[in-house]
Amino acid sequence: MRQGSGFQVRRLTRLAAVSLLALAAGCVTNPITGQQQFSLVGKGELITLAKQAAPSQLASDYGVFNDGQVNAYVTQVGRRLVATLKSADVVYPDMPFSFQVVNAVYINAYAFPDGTIAITRGMMAELENEAQLAAVLGHEIAHVNCGHTAAAMSKSTVYDALVSGTRGYLASKGSSWAELAGTAGQLGSAVVLASYSREQERQADQGGLMYMVRAGYDPKGMVDLMQLLVRISGASPSALEQMFSTHPMSAARLQAAQTRIQAEYAGRNAGSNNQAAFLAATAGLRKSKPALKQFAAAEAQLAQKQFVAAKSAAEQGLRLAPNDYVGLMLVAQASQKGGNLAEAQQAAALAARVNPSGARAQGVLAQCALQNKHYAAALTHLDAFERQVPGDAGASFYKGMAYEGQGQKQQAAQAYQRYLQQGGAASAQGQYATQRLQQLAPPPAAAR
Repeated sequence: MRQGSGFQVRRLTRLAAVSLLALAAGCVTNPITGQQQFSLVGKGELITLAKQAAPSQLASDYGVFNDGQVNAYVTQVGRRLVATLKSADVVYPDMPFSFQVVNAVYINAYAFPDGTIAITRGMMAELENEAQLAAVLGHEIAHVNCGHTAAAMSKSTVYDALVSGTRGYLASKGSSWAELAGTAGQLGSAVVLASYSREQERQADQGGLMYMVRAGYDPKGMVDLMQLLVRISGASPSALEQMFSTHPMSAARLQAAQTRIQAEYAGRNAGSNNQAAFLAATAGLRKSKPALKQFAAAEAQLAQKQFVAAKSAAEQGLRLAPNDYVGLMLVAQASQKGGNLAEAQQAAALAARVNPSGARAQGVLAQCALQNKHYAAALTHLDAFERQVPGDAGASFYKGMAYEGQGQKQQAAQAYQRYLQQGGAASAQGQYATQRLQQLAPPPAAAR
């Protein structure tokens, strides 16, 4: 239930979409409430924007988990729920639902508006049975079916978010070029996700319960899931901070689910939670739970700029789960931010070998190469990053820097121009790109 819809909407998309949205604006019927709700987007636009946003979001979560058995199992459970859907259950029919586990170690799940649904390793390691998993996936399916993402897209805060993420890195004009290259935001790590309201969460719980029961699961799995999350939050308040801030949990929400089960689903599918199947399919993943907790601690310390502590926690996790991609990337990021580029490159290079499709490793390698003024190497890594995350604004920004470092002014200007088209000029990065573009490609004298 990760921070809502999973949207990273580029300014270029905003500009291109505004005219389309005006044409597509209208009302749709919420299948849970039966009431009309305003929507600025249609099915085609939702699918297009989801396809643009998904690569960046999945890269941010270190990519799809490379355990085929676990992903196949989650897909099977998700498809079992989708198979219960009726035309009256959806705002947008025939969305291309898909399901995957992502490498991220925090506890959450999220949905894109086209039905692309992801659940993190961190959450999978905490679940206890298949009914709880069905509750998670059913909840996300209901957000898609109710058009909650489309409603969230109407908020200007979603449109105004930048893929490149980190702001204010140019606050000090005295920053050196090398510092700029390493601190302008971590490629593949920016996340811009929309929050849901408590009412939308209640609707998603209601829809998820309905799908679960139709699919043959004990609806108590939904209540058990909520109680599990509350217990985890009590033991580790920061563990669910992101999820609860955007998927708000409340006593009223829990009570509503309990009341609905007693009123509508009493005795339905009692005890049907497929715990044995869940434990068998996730045995390997759950063994890594102690390592995941170390990685989660490292991420929190990294966010607090405690780079030495973050590196130490990640290394402790790697002793429990050698060559884990997330652990290696946390070491790489902590080392880079801490100023040890050699260690950062070593860890990121190993991560790239462990997971050749891992975009974030290529992003760190590109930044380290830029800081070392190895421009050709930076461009090679940026190309590899873009193959995994096409259209990422941050990659265009860094390519501008690399081309400029090589003295290729025309290519640098084109890269900065792409960044401005993708990410806009309002951010610190946009201001820098605008400044460099003016220097590299000044307007003709007649136009001045």
